[in-house]
Amino acid sequence: MLYNFMYYKLSNNKSNFLIKSKVFIPTGTSELLIEAAEKIVKKKKKILDLGCGSGIIGISIAKRLKTKEKIFFSDISKEACLNTKLNCKKMNVKAEIREGSLLDPWDGQNFDYIVSDVAAVAEDVSNISPWYKGCINNSGHDGTKHITNIISNSKKYLKKNGKFIFPIISLSNQSKILKVCKKNFKKIKEIKTKTFPVPKSMLKNIKILKKLKKRGIISFQIKFGIIVFKTTIYSLTK
Repeated sequence: MLYNFMYYKLSNNKSNFLIKSKVFIPTGTSELLIEAAEKIVKKKKKILDLGCGSGIIGISIAKRLKTKEKIFFSDISKEACLNTKLNCKKMNVKAEIREGSLLDPWDGQNFDYIVSDVAAVAEDVSNISPWYKGCINNSGHDGTKHITNIISNSKKYLKKNGKFIFPIISLSNQSKILKVCKKNFKKIKEIKTKTFPVPKSMLKNIKILKKLKKRGIISFQIKFGIIVFKTTIYSLTK
């Protein structure tokens, strides 16, 4: 029997994913990342789902490609790795899953594609959001701690012409992240962009958001009385 699980269905997919407690629940950003990756990732290539959570991104790509190739997954959370294993088994996706921080589990490995959904939201934002309920997000005061580390080190884990695909969310220091991208990669491409409303539960802490915006740590806009933030999916090519 499965305890403390919920089901998550992608908006454009009939598959139900099991999401265990203490595992990150996919968001609109996760879905946008899947849509972007599906446009880029080719069949018979070596794919890593980095910060895999429930495995929803790697599994969705595998199902879309109808590939029988092994998909690689890793996450710092043991619960997430177990959750990914359950979903891979449920959806008949061949997988290799490793537990560990960022790219550490993959020393000596090279991939054609690394698709990352590692936390990159300012900690003060994540603390008032519903996104990290039961999860730990120690991505730093401006949300760049982990993602800049990954970008700076990802080239040695990519094959020639390999691509690193990831989101930049405006609820983090976007300019700082892009600066690290330009320092480490010559080819930087925007794949998809979408605006999302800030969850209603966060509006009671609007003073925190306004303070962070004033300090230049995050950005958001007010459209028709609704506070919205932006997610952009980028592809970096080695």
